[in-house]
Amino acid sequence: MMVAMPTDVLLSTDKLTLRAGGTSLLEQLDWQVHAGEFWCVLGKNGIGKSTLLHAIAGLLPPAGGCVRSPEGDIAQATPRQLARWRGLQAQQQVDAFSCSVLDCVMAGLHPYRTGWGWPSAADREAALRALFRLGMEAHADADVMRLSGGERQRIEMATLLLQAPQLYLLDEPASHQDVAAQQRVMRILRALADERHAVVASMHDINLAARFATHVLLIAEKRVWQGTVADMLRPEILKAVYGCDFDIVESAAGRWLMPASSPAQADRYLS
Repeated sequence: MMVAMPTDVLLSTDKLTLRAGGTSLLEQLDWQVHAGEFWCVLGKNGIGKSTLLHAIAGLLPPAGGCVRSPEGDIAQATPRQLARWRGLQAQQQVDAFSCSVLDCVMAGLHPYRTGWGWPSAADREAALRALFRLGMEAHADADVMRLSGGERQRIEMATLLLQAPQLYLLDEPASHQDVAAQQRVMRILRALADERHAVVASMHDINLAARFATHVLLIAEKRVWQGTVADMLRPEILKAVYGCDFDIVESAAGRWLMPASSPAQADRYLS
């Protein structure tokens, strides 16, 4: 039986344990994500960030514990229930056949379909609005197989906007974007949180996370840290996560976290 939790909590994990082969990635993670929060998941390559997102999405069974939506354990949910609760943008999109950008974006409406039929004028208008939000409206009639990696990533995000889940899961959403597109993507994600959705995104850019996220989950071997950006993005924690020293650089534009560039640090990397 599915046991509901408070509706303000859009995601919780209970003793969540994840493994890849014989390697332990996460052990007994207890975590809650509330409506209005934007979490960035940070950590080294291969530490388990993508695995965590796929487990939350219900695409990868955990080695232990469970993931809960507001309706209860997602292991008991139907595919339609999952699709209305969460949407996942993977690191890379693989297209098996040609399709127009507009038709691709309208696939985000599938969880709300009750049968077969042609898209309505309202469906097309909603898809165009999502494309406009991503700055991709001029590509509506383009073939998705002819887009650049960054463009295709933004089309996937437009599809996610049309899906309109409670919980947005994104695996490195800024990784293929130029600087201007990164800012647009991150502002949209923060706006979604401000609109009382919840957002969880894996990232490599610590300063983008510091600027736009409300909370961070940092993953290292056999340990995690979780909390607000102000509490967690500190040099001593980042050193424990990444294995290198960090400096804080204060400027008129804000506070920046930079890998330490002292000669001693450089010598350690070269030795």
